[in-house]
Amino acid sequence: ETAQEDLVNVRAGALLDAFVLFASDSITGDMSLLRERIERLREENATIESFVLYVEHGTGDFRVVVSSGGPQEGTVLQNEDVPILFSLAYAGEEAYTTETLIDGKRYFVTVRAVQDEYGSTDALAVMYQGVAEADRQIAQSIRTSMYILVAVLLIIMILFLRHARIVDFATLYRKQLEIDKTKDSFISMASHELKSPLSVIRGYVELLQDGTATETERVEFLRRIDLSTTELRDLIDDILDVSRIEMGRLRFSVDYVTPSEVLFEVVEMFTHSLEEKGLQLQVEIPDAMKEVRVRVDRGRLKQVVINLLSNAVKYTQTGTVTIAERVIDGKVELSVRDTGIGMTAEEVKKLFGKFYRAEAEEAKMVKGTGLGLWITKYIVEHMKGSISVESIRGEGTRFVVQFSNEQ
Repeated sequence: ETAQEDLVNVRAGALLDAFVLFASDSITGDMSLLRERIERLREENATIESFVLYVEHGTGDFRVVVSSGGPQEGTVLQNEDVPILFSLAYAGEEAYTTETLIDGKRYFVTVRAVQDEYGSTDALAVMYQGVAEADRQIAQSIRTSMYILVAVLLIIMILFLRHARIVDFATLYRKQLEIDKTKDSFISMASHELKSPLSVIRGYVELLQDGTATETERVEFLRRIDLSTTELRDLIDDILDVSRIEMGRLRFSVDYVTPSEVLFEVVEMFTHSLEEKGLQLQVEIPDAMKEVRVRVDRGRLKQVVINLLSNAVKYTQTGTVTIAERVIDGKVELSVRDTGIGMTAEEVKKLFGKFYRAEAEEAKMVKGTGLGLWITKYIVEHMKGSISVESIRGEGTRFVVQFSNEQ
C-alpha cells in the first residue's frame, strides 16, 4: 500500500512537471489546447479523477479557467476557502501533495505552479487522484493473503504437532533407556551393597562358631557384625523410603522439636566412626540454641542429619567434620561441613538426583546407593524447609538445611 501511494505521488509530480512546461505558453491564449491535453491525461491515467487549472483572480482569490471532471470553469475560489496547499505551491517551484477524504473516498491532491520564463506564477495546476479502486484491490489482496497465511499456519501447526509427537516419542525412548540403565545400575549396586555386609556377617559368625577367638576378639567381632547389620538396615530403609515417596506414603509426625538435641544424639552415634578414621569433630552449637525449636518430624530430622554426617565421614579421609546450628534471618540453620574430596559445579547440579553418585575416582571407592541425598531433599522440603550445598573439588563440602524458627 505504501509503495502504491508513493508511485501515485511520483507519477502525479512527473505529470505536472511535464504539463507546466507547455502550459505556461498557452495560459494566456487559446485554452482549447490545454483542455485537449488535460483530457488526454485523464484518459491515459485512470487514477486521475479531475484536473483543474486556476488563475489568480483578485487578491487571494482563484478562478477556474480549465476544468476536466472538477469545478465548472469560471468558478471563483474565495480567499478564505483557498487551501494552504495552494499558497505553498503558488510561492514555489515544486509539486505539493496532500491526502484528503471526499464522500468517504481517499484522494491525493497535487498542486504545481505554472510559471512563465521569468519565474512568475501564471496559474496553479491541481490534480485529484482517486485511490479507492487501488484501496479496494489492496484490501482484497490483504484478505487473500490473510486466508493464505491462516492456511499456511494451520499446515505448520499440523506439521509441528506431528513433529512434537515424534520428539515426544524420541524423548520417551531416551528416558526409557536412561531408566533401564539406572535400573540395571541400581540392581547391580544394591546386590553389591547387600552382599558385602552379609559376607562380613557370615565371616565373623564362622569365626565365633570356631570357638578359638579370645574374649576381646569376640567383642570386636560382635561389634563388626552389628555395624554390618546397621548397614543392611539403612540400605533396606532407603529402598523402602524410595517406594513410599513414589507412592506418596512416606509418613510424617510433625511436632515442636529442639534441633540441638537431635544434633547431639547424631554426633554421639558417629563418635566411634570419626575416631576410627582419625577425623576431628567440631560441634558449633551455642547454649542459646537449646531454647530454639522448629516444627518438624523428629525422626525424619534425625534421618536427615544422619545422612549428611554419614556422607561427610565417608568422603573425608583427613581433616575435620564440623556440625553447627545457628539462627539467621529468622530461620534455624543446620550445617554439616567437611574437608573431604569435594565436588565440581557440574556434580553439585546433579547431586540430589535419584541414584546419582559423584564420578570422582575417590567417590567410587565409597559405598552408597545414591539415594540418601534424594531422600534427604524430599524430607526437608516436605517439612517446609530448604537444603543447599556448597562444594569445591579438593577442598570440601558444606550442606545447609534451614527451617522456620518456632519460638
